[in-house]
Amino acid sequence: MTIIYEHDPIKFHEQVEPLLLDKEAENNLPLGILERLKNTQGKEACHLIRFQDNGKTTFMSMRTPPHLWIIPSLTHWEPAHIRAFVQYLVKEEHDVPGVLGERKAVEFFLKEWMDHTGQEAELQMEQGIFRLHQLKTIQKQKGHLIESDASHQPLVEDWLRQYGRETGEDHVVGRAEELAENLIADGRLHLWIVEGTAVSMASRARTTKNGATINAVFTPDRYKRKGYASQAVWHLTNKLLNSGYSFCSLYTDLANPTSNSIYRKIGYERIGDSVVYLFTK
Repeated sequence: MTIIYEHDPIKFHEQVEPLLLDKEAENNLPLGILERLKNTQGKEACHLIRFQDNGKTTFMSMRTPPHLWIIPSLTHWEPAHIRAFVQYLVKEEHDVPGVLGERKAVEFFLKEWMDHTGQEAELQMEQGIFRLHQLKTIQKQKGHLIESDASHQPLVEDWLRQYGRETGEDHVVGRAEELAENLIADGRLHLWIVEGTAVSMASRARTTKNGATINAVFTPDRYKRKGYASQAVWHLTNKLLNSGYSFCSLYTDLANPTSNSIYRKIGYERIGDSVVYLFTK
């Protein structure tokens, strides 16, 4: 077993992509981030680590500060890899504010980390990972989906702040203006419009070789429980599938049965879990 710290995101992507593509939808986060790192050509800070056994990449992890270490969802993972990974992080004195990823692997990492450091971990979020290959037919409601433009910037900023507060994602709240500007400029942020009024939003997030992820699904309180989010996600999913992606994926808060039910009715199926833990100082 050899641990390799890679400095080149393009080379790292070439080495780990086959490993991650075995569960492409579940690994949309590391795959999507690596696509972004390739495009930024080293301008973004990152830590890229992979394990090699007999010339083959068998495990990986990565971090883009200030975010957390990502543990991928692998068809087969060995406890020995995670033990060695923990020992490596401790020995090299890497900053480890927390970890996220596939539940069983993350929980094993937590046990090893706490045994080595004595740090306790706090659960921040439990999410379901959902994937869709084919949409189910749902009742069409009045309204239509549009790409947001510069005229929607103040509205999108406000909604992103509300979305960040509801989901507990402080980084979204703090970066709402920047995120709104980027999402609109890239044509990724979509609004569901009813009688000329925006009532819900959904965004295309990262993409992988065969799929696209949807996030930032939000409906203000005054428009909730009217099916607007379902319409927005259905139509955005349909748009992405028609553009050539073979599947779409999204994350749900497992503590919110309503959203989980909505996505199942559209055709999304739960394929895995993702958990987020922060280490206490």
